[in-house]
Amino acid sequence: MDDLTQARAALVALEKREQELLDELSSIRGAARLQRSRLEELIARMPVAPVNRLPTELLLRVFEFYLEAVPDTCDTYCHSKRDLASVSRRWRDVILHSPSLWTVIMVTPRWNEARAETYVTRSSQSLLDIYFMYGTDTDDDGIPTAVFNTLASCAHRWRSLTITNFHGPLEKLNHLSFPSLKQLTIVDFPGSLTEQWELYLHPERSPCLEHVHLHVETGTVQNFHIPFGISALSLEFYGNESMRQQSNLSFLSGWGLTSLNVSGISIDCDLPPNSIQLPLLKKFVCTLGNAEALIRALVAPSLKHFQYSPPYQRHSPSATFSNLNSKFDNVDYLCLSQFTAENFSEAVYLAFPNVCHLALVQASSLPESYSRTAEFPSAVFHWKNLKRLTIEKLEDFDLEFLNRLITWLQQRVVAGQSKLQVEFSSFGRGSLSLLQRLSEVCYLERSDVRHRVDMLVCRSGSQTWVVCTCSTWPSAKLT
Repeated sequence: MDDLTQARAALVALEKREQELLDELSSIRGAARLQRSRLEELIARMPVAPVNRLPTELLLRVFEFYLEAVPDTCDTYCHSKRDLASVSRRWRDVILHSPSLWTVIMVTPRWNEARAETYVTRSSQSLLDIYFMYGTDTDDDGIPTAVFNTLASCAHRWRSLTITNFHGPLEKLNHLSFPSLKQLTIVDFPGSLTEQWELYLHPERSPCLEHVHLHVETGTVQNFHIPFGISALSLEFYGNESMRQQSNLSFLSGWGLTSLNVSGISIDCDLPPNSIQLPLLKKFVCTLGNAEALIRALVAPSLKHFQYSPPYQRHSPSATFSNLNSKFDNVDYLCLSQFTAENFSEAVYLAFPNVCHLALVQASSLPESYSRTAEFPSAVFHWKNLKRLTIEKLEDFDLEFLNRLITWLQQRVVAGQSKLQVEFSSFGRGSLSLLQRLSEVCYLERSDVRHRVDMLVCRSGSQTWVVCTCSTWPSAKLT
């Protein structure tokens, strides 16, 4: 056989093998099409994942709850929203087209105009919560002018305004009006509170303003006037603790205030008794270490909630509330520091005769006049309206107090008083045996059961999914 014949025979064999492979490939492709159709049918019959069965309104609420728990930093907030949008096309569409997810605007000096315009556009006509997150560096140039101007164009939609670590001029806000602004928070308030208030927080500029929280330096609040529309005021004082300044708090008299919160470092205030008139005040919270003068100056006939829980106290409750007979006779919720029989003294009872709910919280230090082993008052008929007692963060070194509390509750029951609802938020393991005794003389509750929900965005190649884990546990067990 010559070479030509051999070549022709080889070509025929190759063409035959080619046809066999083409037939096999066609058969495989047909089988693949059938298998793909069968797989699609099976997928179509599978139950839809619970999260994908949620109506859009409920899915949106899940996103809102999740983003509310994100740390208050701009980058973390934006990245969390981006991670959620990468899970599926539906999630991305919900996030991009839901104005409520674009109403929290945390602006930093790193923001650019395009990002600001994106938030303003996607928030549609919804009210906005604006955060100006200034850096701590005093050389920081602040928020770029283009970004500020973009946000200022919709100042009529600002619902709340928060400025932190401020060190620049406030003149940028002077020409603006805030017809929808209801809440204002400024940390490290610059200069005189009176001057700045007149500059841009005048009622004519912010007619709907109700809640104000100011982190102010002591000595900068003299002659400050609270507009009638302000219903909730929170003042947190800062400064040099060793150089305590005199602060005149007589400006706190306000006919519209319903909530007052005073905190921060201790200040010296010389206030005459009954000099602060707050006829509509319903809630008073104070964590100043020496607020006796302020407490005696209050005249608040509508007060219902009274919380005095400083980190340390110079005087015992008996001294703090002495000679205040029925001064706060409408208060039904009373919160005091430290676990001591002093909180059940006659002076406290006479100042707050109609308390229904008493809460005790742990303080970091005690004055010398405190005694952990002091006896409870023998007059068990104090607080005839008392229904509930809350004790937070009970430690093992408070066992003596707990033991005496049990005796006091037993005396109340023997005297014909109804059992109290007693709630513990947490407690040391050494107190478990006493808690068993306590359950015999009261209705014992515990609020130390904790719940946690974690959402983790996972990726593998082009696949993205979210893993949700839920956990529940108590800090200690009653056995």
